[in-house]
Amino acid sequence: MKNTHIMILLVSLLTGGVSYAADYKASVSFSSELQLGLPVSGLIETLKVRAGQQVSKGDELLTLDQAPFNTAKIRAQSKLAIQKTLLTQSQRDLEQQKELYDRTVLATVELEDAELREKRGLANVADAQAQLATANYMLAHSKLEAPFDAIIMSVNVNQGQYINNSLQGMTLITVVRQGHYQTRFNVPLAELDNIRIDQPVTIKVAGSPYQGKVSSIGYLAQDRADSKGAVVAAEFIAKDARLLIGQKASVLIE
Repeated sequence: MKNTHIMILLVSLLTGGVSYAADYKASVSFSSELQLGLPVSGLIETLKVRAGQQVSKGDELLTLDQAPFNTAKIRAQSKLAIQKTLLTQSQRDLEQQKELYDRTVLATVELEDAELREKRGLANVADAQAQLATANYMLAHSKLEAPFDAIIMSVNVNQGQYINNSLQGMTLITVVRQGHYQTRFNVPLAELDNIRIDQPVTIKVAGSPYQGKVSSIGYLAQDRADSKGAVVAAEFIAKDARLLIGQKASVLIE
C-alpha cells in the first residue's frame, strides 16, 4: 500500500503542469486617452475647462452658441404643425370623397386624387418629423460633457472660435479616466506564449499592490536597442491613490 502511494506521488509530479510566474519592471502612465468632439458645427460660446483640470461625469466642458440650434428646432416644430394640419384636412376631404363615390356622384379619378393627397400628406408629416428629430439631435449635441470622471489632458480650441465639422471631425478636448492607469513592460519572446489578453496581473507601485489585467500585446518588432521582446501593457485602477506618471512599478504575472 505504501509503495502504491509513492508511485502515485511520482506520477503526479512527473505529469503535473508547471505554473508560469514572472515579475517585470514597468512604469506608470495614464490609461488610453479619449479624444472628444462634437458632430455639429458652430461658434464656441463657453469654454469651461483647462488642461490639468479634474471633472466629474456630466460636467459641461464647452457649449456652442445655442441660437441657431434653437431656431432650427422652432422652425422644425412649426413645419410639423403645418403638415399635420394639412394632413388632417386631406384626410377629411378623403372621407367626404368616399361618401360621394359610394353614392355614385363622384368619378373614380377624383377619389384617386383624394387618396394621393392623403398619401402626400402622410409623407410630408414623416419628413417634418425627421427634420424635428435632426434639430433635436443637433441641439442636444451642441454641448460637450464629460463622459466619465476625467482629467483634462489638452484643450485644442478657444472660446469664440468657430468649428466646422462638415468635412472632418475635430478633436476639441482630450481626456483620461481619473484613477485609471497603465503600465508597459518588455516581455522576452521566449516568454510571450505565457501572456494573453485580459490575463490577471498584480501591479506594485511604491509597495502597494493593485489588481489589473493585460490590455494589449505588441507583436511588432521594436527598433529600440534596449528592447529585446514584445511590449505588453496592463491596466489597473487606483482611485484612492494619486500615482505619478513615470513612477516605477513591477508587474507580476502568475
